[in-house]
Amino acid sequence: MRISVLVLILAFAVPGIATAAASSGPTPYFEIQTPFVVNLADPGSLSFLQVNAQFKVKNNLMKEYLTAHLPAIQHTMMLILSEQTAMDIKTVAGKQRLREITLKEVQDLLATQIGDPIIDDIYFTSFIVQ
Repeated sequence: MRISVLVLILAFAVPGIATAAASSGPTPYFEIQTPFVVNLADPGSLSFLQVNAQFKVKNNLMKEYLTAHLPAIQHTMMLILSEQTAMDIKTVAGKQRLREITLKEVQDLLATQIGDPIIDDIYFTSFIVQ
């Protein structure tokens, strides 16, 4: 009992310990419930992209920050996705490049908004070009 109380006190008194304690256990993911549907930037044709995305979060406590900043995250992702052409994202390499760009932009946004990028990765769990 005394050890648990001591660990709890230290976790709040020493920066970084609470983060380390919260990150133990299964990897937390944050799913954006609404799929992204955008017009692609194909000149002379009408193409669409539908994407579902999930973030790998540093720890479960960070999910609240993602919820609070979800409109800005969605806006940033919509702009990035709508800049693509079907040829840009046709290959696996193109999808990977898009994932890397999206991850960096969202991390930059979160670092600006809350001072920490808080996400380690992004995964496209559904990807449809039509």
